Amino acid sequence: MVVFKPFAPYMPKHPENVAADPYDIVSVEQARLDVEQRPDSFLAVDKPELFMADMPLEAWGQRARHELERLYESELTERTNGFYVYRLTDQGRVQTGLVATFSVADYEAGRIKIHEHTRAVKERERVEHVSATKAHTGPILMSHAPDEGLRRILDDATTGEPLFAFTDSQGVVHEGYAVPSKHQALVIMLGANIPAIYIADGHHRAKAAAVVARSPLHEGESKQELDHFLGVLFPSDELTILPYHRVLHDVAPEEVAALLDGLSFSYEIEAAENVFVPTESAMFGLAFRDKHYKLTKRQDVEALAVATLQRDILEPYFRVEDVRTDERIDFVGGKDAIERLEALARRQDVVILTCHATAMEELMHVADEAGQMPPKSTWFEPKLKSGLFIHRFD
Repeated sequence: MVVFKPFAPYMPKHPENVAADPYDIVSVEQARLDVEQRPDSFLAVDKPELFMADMPLEAWGQRARHELERLYESELTERTNGFYVYRLTDQGRVQTGLVATFSVADYEAGRIKIHEHTRAVKERERVEHVSATKAHTGPILMSHAPDEGLRRILDDATTGEPLFAFTDSQGVVHEGYAVPSKHQALVIMLGANIPAIYIADGHHRAKAAAVVARSPLHEGESKQELDHFLGVLFPSDELTILPYHRVLHDVAPEEVAALLDGLSFSYEIEAAENVFVPTESAMFGLAFRDKHYKLTKRQDVEALAVATLQRDILEPYFRVEDVRTDERIDFVGGKDAIERLEALARRQDVVILTCHATAMEELMHVADEAGQMPPKSTWFEPKLKSGLFIHRFD
């Protein structure tokens, strides 16, 4: 069983002026421009380095706190304690999630399952952010095996008047609703019957919440709120995962020639007209100096596509042992990924490696087996906005 806990969120009066993309997919330059155009953008809270480069970590956290306090005074209002709904509609595809707080104890016990390890530097940053702001500001994207009872409750909630409704610059419609109080006990009971839920995106935020909950620095805070973190829970059949492609810089022609020669024994290699988009996990695309190839593995494999790409290509031919630390590698995901890759493919020293998207069932299987997926294995689309629901614990 897992615990679904209602909470009293702080929500913006003008959500279209506050809601922002997740901090980790926005550059400092993009964040700075957004805040210049929208002074109440939540990126001022989530990405305070936009105000000054190389701030000490403590000063960085305090600036985040300052910006959040400013929004509390001018823009954010406390809502009724309860459960909420966050619905996103992207090109006709709808995903409807339960907004609640989730138990740190469930996370530590493995009932909230993970599929990747956190990085120490990024973890410290998120711990400082949660600790300084005394709030969970970015919703953790989570998933569960579909439950028709919970789906009916959330669908019923969306027949009421929305708390917010706006369309972002990508054409995604964001809507928020309150779950009627008559359903609150049933939502809690349904959570008790769900054996496990899965973190889809937000591992560092979840780990930071757990670290702060156990920190003696916060013994004076509300223990009930501190022991729970903000999340949005969607059924697994409503989430969309897009491919997360690899871009390798500073590549010599000799390296690509050696790759094509070496792979010819285990892969069928065919010419392609443009950046090839794989349609199954045994296929990969390769582009170099505006030449494009389709690579198809001759034998079936059970591994994730990104794991096969790492094992068969990146490590043996380009000596990329850890994609998290190798400075030659970048990652491209999202709906406009192919367009961006087409432009990069014309550069003289760049190799494009495209792969098939990880399936939600694969992610859940890895988490069930207590395994770890390679870094940058998934790109969930559409992205949840930050700043629409804030969970305070001070």
